[in-house]
Amino acid sequence: MAAFPATPHGTVLEFTMSSADSKFYPGIMRDPGPLGTPDPNDPAKIIVTSSHPAPWNRKVGVYVPSAYVPGSIAPFIVGADGIDRSLFTALDSLIAAHKLPVMIGISIANGGGDAQGSQRGLEHDTMSGRYAEFVEQEVLPLVEAQAHVKLTHDPDARAATGGSSGAA
Repeated sequence: MAAFPATPHGTVLEFTMSSADSKFYPGIMRDPGPLGTPDPNDPAKIIVTSSHPAPWNRKVGVYVPSAYVPGSIAPFIVGADGIDRSLFTALDSLIAAHKLPVMIGISIANGGGDAQGSQRGLEHDTMSGRYAEFVEQEVLPLVEAQAHVKLTHDPDARAATGGSSGAA
């Protein structure tokens, strides 16, 4: 995980995505204060009363290894919940050691907030395919356009990583 001066270093490009451009996540926000009230029919659940539509912006970081050949189709790894520079450092080292193929690293920041009623909670704590569809249909095409890379469609050459809710 340490950066070594002799290791070839890739480049990192960052760009911003706006909720105004998203068909999957147009944006929500939770107001400060109490989250909501217990559901009278199920006290284990909370009825969120403090959430409302709101715009947001998120950063996306794209690591392109120095060995990437422009125009070639590359495998990739997607990390959720923030731009992960340690992932990019690890990719530098592992690619240089030939323990990984030349691959693109993509780190996506969450939409903000936490838990029920927040954009982050909606993205990472909702167990559905919606976040994967967001990545596939909105993030990956922007990565290709902004970083001038070609990403594989082979499911065996794609990976995902994350921690806490971002790993879900």
